[in-house]
Amino acid sequence: MAESRIEPVSWSLSAQIAAILGWFETRESALWSEVCCRRYGIPSDMAGDVHSESWIKVRSALSRRSDQFPQLHDQVSGNRYAARSMQRTAIDIARTVRRIESRSQMMDDQILDPAVLEHMRQVDDSVTIERWRRSVVAHARHDLNCSGCPNDVVFAAALKLLALMQIGDQGSISDLMYEVLQDIDDDFPADKSDAARQRKSRCTRCVLNLLRDTAESAGVL
Repeated sequence: MAESRIEPVSWSLSAQIAAILGWFETRESALWSEVCCRRYGIPSDMAGDVHSESWIKVRSALSRRSDQFPQLHDQVSGNRYAARSMQRTAIDIARTVRRIESRSQMMDDQILDPAVLEHMRQVDDSVTIERWRRSVVAHARHDLNCSGCPNDVVFAAALKLLALMQIGDQGSISDLMYEVLQDIDDDFPADKSDAARQRKSRCTRCVLNLLRDTAESAGVL
């Protein structure tokens, strides 16, 4: 007599979603985000970005789904789905990072346009400085968008850099950004490693863009 084939128990959509999202709370998911960074050439300090952006994308996609996954019937298959989703997110982020770095060529501080910094050093009117600072705050609330550097870090670094310039600090942009990021960013590497240099480069671009845009908006430039 032939043995009957045991079919897997069909999970409800809610159970499938719980299994998928539950994986993101595990240590395995954090380790996998680090693996994805190494595999696709993403800076190691962006593993948290890969993890969080993947979770957001998966959660958004699942919220719109109305049908069950036909092949997802246990925690293992739920984990596999979530891991593949994170891998796809990592690939997207890697492409974005490479595109930004290729376009902006910001890895060498000498390529940075010094106009913003030079103008900052020339501004000594307290009323003008305050108008510039308020413009930074307004932009950060509404349309701050930076790929590769957290928005709160860009905002805080811009205000800190503006304050340093106001008191006459004549350090180079490279040294000032190291000082600023080490002071405000808990995730910034302690030494001037490749990871620190890459993060500084990404954040510097965003900070200077914010300061230039807000200066133009406030009529400072």
